[in-house]
Amino acid sequence: MELESYWERYLTHTQIQHNGALSNLGDGIPITTHGIDTRPIAWPGNGFQTEAVHVLTVKPGDESEHYTYDMAEEAMVCFKGKGQILVRGEWLDVEPGDIAYIPETVERAVRNPQGNQDDFILVTAISPPQFDLYEASGFYDPVNKVMNFQAIDYAKINTKRVQYSSTNEMAFHDSHSEARAWNLTNDEIRRGGALFNAFYGGALTGLVQGSGSDASMLLILFAGFGTGATGFNLACMTPGMTADIHTHPVSDECVVNWWGGNPCFLGDRWIETGSYDCLLAPRGVRHGGIVPKDAGQYNFIGGLAAPPQLDLLINSGYYQDGKLTRPSFTRLAVG
Repeated sequence: MELESYWERYLTHTQIQHNGALSNLGDGIPITTHGIDTRPIAWPGNGFQTEAVHVLTVKPGDESEHYTYDMAEEAMVCFKGKGQILVRGEWLDVEPGDIAYIPETVERAVRNPQGNQDDFILVTAISPPQFDLYEASGFYDPVNKVMNFQAIDYAKINTKRVQYSSTNEMAFHDSHSEARAWNLTNDEIRRGGALFNAFYGGALTGLVQGSGSDASMLLILFAGFGTGATGFNLACMTPGMTADIHTHPVSDECVVNWWGGNPCFLGDRWIETGSYDCLLAPRGVRHGGIVPKDAGQYNFIGGLAAPPQLDLLINSGYYQDGKLTRPSFTRLAVG
């Protein structure tokens, strides 16, 4: 299969909207947002309409501006390194696997203390996208209110991929108990934000098949825990497990291989993927995957989606007549 048939850098935003694309957490055009090095992975520049997924690189000694969005909330997944995020008005230490959720109108910021040796890498989802973030780089025209796709397509073809260590750093953490979602009410989370973790959430059954545990896939960010526009799910897929090929009627989703790779279905074809590859699946684009029975390792696969996927929640056991019941927090079944 030719590279141009599935890699995001070779496709137009219209092609991606119709059939999806494969990207990687090391891809994305370098820009600056709020004083921090940023690379958009899924954004209005490549066809996403309901969310923008960025990778932030915060170097030791760097600190972002303090900022708020009156219309957008933000979820920040710590991917590599350690640093601090302003959550609920306090600087909190954040490690790989932690997720900071900040609602609209609430101040936020990120920093990497000078004494750290490694970059602090965050994967963030902003819902809905903030177009003005792309204006300074020439990728958004505020006069005509359009994305500059000609400049975007040229820039992404000429962007070199960032290479990350293959070591998985993501794990469960329970520091800063006063700000952890499992110690706050849904109303407290919705008004002020919280610190979540990718390995602790509500068990979700039905999408991943072949699991021996009800906790092989978790709902992390969804209205049952008080969050708003952004959804995040994480699954541990072991050899022999499959994720059904499916679509989402209204949700754009960026599905990330946080660690490990597997054959994935996207749009109209099967694709081999590896660690840190991302399936860009705008609403209506079919996607799924399988871990072969003879695979040598399990995979951590998790999607950032907006708006949250009601189509998954309807049969979750937590939803009835427009209302969601808060599930118990459960540790992800690993391996």
